[in-house]
Amino acid sequence: MSKCEICNQKVKTTYVCDGCGARFCEKCGNVKKLTCKDCISYDEEIKGGYKPEQEIEIEIEDTE
Repeated sequence: MSKCEICNQKVKTTYVCDGCGARFCEKCGNVKKLTCKDCISYDEEIKGGYKPEQEIEIEIEDTE
């Protein structure tokens, strides 16, 4: 039996995450994409923070 590095349970099969290399069970990630839930959460957090339609105000100092 293998041990899932995410939930620490002994399971029949583990998969290796392409993102971080952790061994995870089918409950702790996406088996088809070989991504653990920690990497999935991180990716969603990064994508959630990016809003291309958001305006950014920049102040420019006049040097003359």
